[in-house]
Amino acid sequence: MTQAEQEVPHMTTIREVAQRVGVSAATVSRVVNGVPGFSELTRQRVLQAIDELGYEPDSLARGLKTSHSALLGVLAPAVSDALASQIMSGVESEARAHGHAVMLGRTGSGAELAVEYLRTLRAYRPAGVVLISTAITPEMRRAVGSRVPLVSVAIRKGNELPSVAIDDELAAYEGTMSLLRSGHRRIGLLAGDESSVLVNAPRERGYRRAMRAVGAKPLEERGNSLYESAIPALQRLWQRDPELTAIFALSDEMGAAAVNEAQRRGLRVPEDLSVLGFDDTPTSRHVHPPLSTVAQPLVPMGESAVRLLLGQGPRNQVLPHRIIARGSTGPTPMPPH
Repeated sequence: MTQAEQEVPHMTTIREVAQRVGVSAATVSRVVNGVPGFSELTRQRVLQAIDELGYEPDSLARGLKTSHSALLGVLAPAVSDALASQIMSGVESEARAHGHAVMLGRTGSGAELAVEYLRTLRAYRPAGVVLISTAITPEMRRAVGSRVPLVSVAIRKGNELPSVAIDDELAAYEGTMSLLRSGHRRIGLLAGDESSVLVNAPRERGYRRAMRAVGAKPLEERGNSLYESAIPALQRLWQRDPELTAIFALSDEMGAAAVNEAQRRGLRVPEDLSVLGFDDTPTSRHVHPPLSTVAQPLVPMGESAVRLLLGQGPRNQVLPHRIIARGSTGPTPMPPH
């Protein structure tokens, strides 16, 4: 054997996987491609053997090698559709510019669907995967394989992956300070999902830090970033303090809900109640009055994520946020004479 031959790495074949499990190559192929005709036990054994042997399907790889484009995957959990679509817009435009196609997976709030999606995506030998507001788990990494590069968008600290995000704590601090500078002291926070410790927790810290800096009392209730979750959370805030003069919602969808619910109660926005959102999604401009918001550069974040997957730019990127004042915020109401 020549030295060159010795340096060629061994590529595991489908037959080797089949032999390891004791099934036919056709059964392995059906498992890889999601075609029925095998038991759940067989499926688990085949997937375990694929992980252990490092098997990567050849037929799809040959198709990619003869094509001018490769595939990028995007994982979007149960966050605002508007937020995910803005990031996706940036991912798709930058991916096209580099000759790549994009496959999107909606994964909900649990890790199980994310693992299934990544396992399926692995068969296509993706050039990389963008994870939107999703922290990687060991099971997810095993599902997609160690060779596939991953980039996280909208999560900064506490995340082992290369990332593109804003400084969430600083952004929430400055958002709260913008309300405090307008004279507000009774500011209720509509927080996000408690399980989202890498996104919502820093924002909550920023809000509390600003409130305590001026001696104001933090007042928080929790939704899950989506519109419907904000209504009961708002009701709880008003029960705790009927004299609130401002609401800081940690997503634009919850901010839009706050505007609409306040008006339904007969309050004027912003004369009686100021509302500040977070993200600067199209939702912020589709409510009346238009929603003031803490803006994330969502489209550029998606673009930067693709460039990072392709080896361009620093490993962890912190993009600038900004406070956009629209019609939903104003000075604190004057007390009646």
